[in-house]
Amino acid sequence: MCRPQVSLDARHAADLGGGPVIDAAAFGALEALARDDDPDLVRDLIALFIDDSAQRIASLKRGLESGDAGAVSAAAHALRSSAANIGALQFSHACADVERCGRADEVDLNELRAIGERTCRLYEEVVAALSAPGN
Repeated sequence: MCRPQVSLDARHAADLGGGPVIDAAAFGALEALARDDDPDLVRDLIALFIDDSAQRIASLKRGLESGDAGAVSAAAHALRSSAANIGALQFSHACADVERCGRADEVDLNELRAIGERTCRLYEEVVAALSAPGN
């Protein structure tokens, strides 16, 4: 199997928590799903995540700009699971925070924007780690 070159040792910037961008154990579980009969499974899942998440993060950013908490929450919800599946656990947790903040009874748009912007920065690091040379 041709293993994708994912940067498993990359760490988020200190102001983003400093944890691993891609969790090695979670990514390893994903790799374990790949069988000899489907050697491109991991590469295909990475490509699918990057394509789909680009659209979702764009929706999240539009929602942040317009102050549409419902749109922000919906985009974060969609990103949360797929991020966890690919091993981007810190990003997944950030998406859960955005989702909760956007669904609060009384949404604080300033707080939502701050959490959302941090989540967008985490996303950029995830994409960079998944797009390491050779992927």
